[in-house]
Amino acid sequence: MKQPRPMQLVARRFVRERSALAGLAILAAIILAATVGPFFSPYSPIAVDHALLGKPLPPSAHHWLGTDLLGRDELTRALYGARISLLIGFTAMVVAIVVGTLYGAVSGAAGGKVDAVMMRIVDALLSFPTFFLIITVEALTNSFTLVIVVLVIGLLSWMGVARLVRAEVLSLRERDFVEAARALGAGGTRIVFHHLLPNAFVPVVVAATLTIGDNILTEAGLSFLGLGVQVPTPSWGNMLQDALLPSARSALWLVLTPGLLIVITLLALSLVGEGLRVAFDRSIAQEVSTATGVTETIEAA
Repeated sequence: MKQPRPMQLVARRFVRERSALAGLAILAAIILAATVGPFFSPYSPIAVDHALLGKPLPPSAHHWLGTDLLGRDELTRALYGARISLLIGFTAMVVAIVVGTLYGAVSGAAGGKVDAVMMRIVDALLSFPTFFLIITVEALTNSFTLVIVVLVIGLLSWMGVARLVRAEVLSLRERDFVEAARALGAGGTRIVFHHLLPNAFVPVVVAATLTIGDNILTEAGLSFLGLGVQVPTPSWGNMLQDALLPSARSALWLVLTPGLLIVITLLALSLVGEGLRVAFDRSIAQEVSTATGVTETIEAA
């Protein structure tokens, strides 16, 4: 019987994880709502309704999640805010994964003093709380455009990925297939990109999923402090900021809408990440068990 491919094993294991499927379904629903939802809304996310100025309306048939202090529909702003928050989360994740993967691969493959120096740099950066480091950089640049927010979050959140990839590369570089590649004359660059990185993708995939959640939370915190996405552009973070104004303290829905969306999204991403980790671990264990069984059969013969 033909053996299934590794990714087929991972997919089968993942499908068996009910909590992971639930997280994936929730995440897909949020992404779908953020993508197509605003097209069906009759309201503008930024236009001020002067008739409702300073009088936030509770949820009703006309405004399902109520309105804010400026008379803007809260559901519409939440949908547009989901676009911004998810865009920042995913894009900053790509930046962090690319930088962290390359840095960790080079460090692990080089070894020796180069690895020691590179890891001390990572340790030095990790010694500072990432959130406060981002705030410092944001304040120094005094520029809060969407591109700057993405780059700052991405370029200051790669250190954990780098350590994961380095540990995996250190384990892989002593394997037989790497020694065989060296014996055949493969250079360091080819070994890293053709042999080490493809086999080190498991922790990277799991880390990528969790990094998205961290980035969304970081963006929300920055926007809440006025250092992220700037008004009137809606994001879940600055929606929370608006909700805590003294005149909005009695409008509980202004806090619940963005707050619950952040919590639900982070929970869904955590469930997906955990499901991927379990699927990869079980698939690798099955591959190892199969390989061991084949070896024992050959030795017995």
